[in-house]
Amino acid sequence: MAVSAGWKIFFGIIAIGLCILAAYSIFFAVPHDRVVIVMNGTIYTDPDHPVQNLLIRNGIVQATNVNPAAYRGAEILDLHGFVAYPGFHDSHVHLLEAGYGFSSNCSLYGATDAKSIAAIVGPIAASLPPGEPMIGGGFSLDDYDAWSLADLAQIDAVTGDHPVFLGDQLGHNAIVNTAALKVCNITGTTQPPPGGIIILENGKPTGMLRESAMVPAGNVLFGTFPDAVIGPVTERYLHYWASFGYTSINDLMGSSAGRMFNPELFKKMEREGNLPLRVHYFYTLSSLDEIDDALPYRGNDTDMVRFAGLKIFVDGAFAGGQANTSWKNAKGNYGLTYVYTDDSHGESYNINRIVAKADNLGLNVHYHVQGDQAINAVLTALENQSARNGGLKSNHTLIHLAYVTDEQIARMKKLRNHVSLTVQPAFWDIQENLSRYYGDHTSEAYPFKKLFSSGIPIGISTDFYVSPLSLSPPTAIAGIASQGGNDPRNHTPLTIQQVIRGLTTGSAATTPSRDIGKLEPGYKADIVIFDQDPNAVPPGQFTRNNPKVLATYINGINVYRADGWAGP
Repeated sequence: MAVSAGWKIFFGIIAIGLCILAAYSIFFAVPHDRVVIVMNGTIYTDPDHPVQNLLIRNGIVQATNVNPAAYRGAEILDLHGFVAYPGFHDSHVHLLEAGYGFSSNCSLYGATDAKSIAAIVGPIAASLPPGEPMIGGGFSLDDYDAWSLADLAQIDAVTGDHPVFLGDQLGHNAIVNTAALKVCNITGTTQPPPGGIIILENGKPTGMLRESAMVPAGNVLFGTFPDAVIGPVTERYLHYWASFGYTSINDLMGSSAGRMFNPELFKKMEREGNLPLRVHYFYTLSSLDEIDDALPYRGNDTDMVRFAGLKIFVDGAFAGGQANTSWKNAKGNYGLTYVYTDDSHGESYNINRIVAKADNLGLNVHYHVQGDQAINAVLTALENQSARNGGLKSNHTLIHLAYVTDEQIARMKKLRNHVSLTVQPAFWDIQENLSRYYGDHTSEAYPFKKLFSSGIPIGISTDFYVSPLSLSPPTAIAGIASQGGNDPRNHTPLTIQQVIRGLTTGSAATTPSRDIGKLEPGYKADIVIFDQDPNAVPPGQFTRNNPKVLATYINGINVYRADGWAGP
C-alpha cells in the first residue's frame, strides 16, 4: 500500500523526535553507572561471614569476591587493612522526640529533685520572651509517687508564665507547671486516658503526670514548636548516630507524652542532602480508632525515609514501677496498662481488636511490653489472630520484655516467623534501686541471654533518649552486654557475635525492609568501618572509641569520617 506524502512527513517528524529524545537521554538523563570495589581489609557480609571484597553498583551490593581487574574504571574504597561491617541499625530510638525534648536546650540529666530541676530550668526560662513555652527532659526521681505541691511551687517560682513541660528520662512521666496546667485545662477533676494518672494532693494537680496523662499537655505544647526549632536539634542527633556507626534507625515517633509525628521533617532533610542515615518511622497510637490515621503514610516512601508500621504502649515504664505484672508490686498494685484484654474500657482499647485490625491490614506493629502480664496480653492476641486466619500477615515486634517467662519464650518461638523482639542491654546499667517497686522479683528482670538463645529474631537498640547519650554507641552497648552490665543482679553476658547480630540482621528483622542488615548481593551498601575488629576486643575493653568508628557509608557514599580517614 502506498504511503501518502502527508504520512511520510508525519513519520519523518516522529523519527527526528525520537533521535532528539535519544540524544537527550544519553547526554542529560541517564546517569553514569557508579561502580565501587571495597577491598584491602576484613569485610563481613553479615556478622559471621568475611569476604575479600565487595562490588557495589549504584549503591547496591552486586557481588562479593570479584576479580578487581575485571572492573577497570571502578572507584576503589581502600580499607587500608581496617574492618568493614554492615551498617548498624538501631531498632528502637526516639530522635525526633529528642528534637522536641531538647529544643529549648534544657537537658535535665542528673537532676533528681525539684531543687536541682529548678536550678537548671530557671535561667533558661528567664532568657525566653514572656509567655513562651518551654520543653525539657531527662530528669530522674528516686520515687515518682513522692511528688508534692511543694515541689510544684519550686518549679513555678522560676518559670512564671512560661508553660513548661519537663519529661523524665524514661519518657513515661512529666512535670508541668501551673501555667501549663492552665493552658492545657488540666484540673483536679480532669479524667486522664486509660493508663494515665494525674497525681493529686488535696484534690489539686501536683504537676506530675504519669504515662498517658501526659498526652493532653504534650499535644498542646508540642504543637507550639515549629520545624525551624526542632529540626536543627534532630539533625544533630542524626549525625551523632552516623558517627557511632549506625546507618539506619527505627524512630518510634510519638510517645506516651503525646503526638510527635513528623516524617516530612526527615524527607526535607533528605531532599536538602542533610539526612545521614535511613529512617524507618512508626506511628504511635493509643487506640483502635487511630490505626486509620496512619494509613495515608503507607506507600509514601523515599529511599531514605520509610513508613514501617505502628507502635502501641501496652503497659508503662519498668523503672517507674509501671510495668504490668501478674503479681502485686511493692507499691501494692499490678502496674499500669494502656489497653485491655476485653471491652471493659470500650472496644477502642481492646488489644485483641487492635491486633486483629492491624494484622488484617498487613501493618507491622511494635508493642511496648515490660511486665509479664502485658507480654501475655499481646501473645494471646497474636495467637488468637493466627488461629482465625491460619497465620499472621505482618510482623509483630515486642519491645523491652523486662519480665518475660520461659513459657512465653516458648510461645514466641511458635510464632517466630512473624514475631521479633527488641531489647536494650544498656538497661542493665541504668536500672537501679528497683526493689522499691518489684521487691525480690527485681533479680528476674531482663533475661536477655535466654532470649538470644531462643532463636527468635532479636534487635538491639539504644532507646535514646530514655538511655543517656553516653550509652548509645554500639561499642558502649557491646561493653555492657559482654560483661552483663554493672548491675548486681548477675545478668548473663552476651557474646560479641550476639551483639553484632542484634545490631545488624536482628534489628533489620524488626522492619519491613529486606535490603538492610547485610552486605550481600541485593542489599544496600550501608557500611561501617572500624579501626579493629570488634570480635577481637576483650570484654571490659570496649569504650566509645574502642574500637573506633573510622567512617560510615550510605549507598556506598560517605556520610561520616573520623579525623584521619583517607577513604573516599
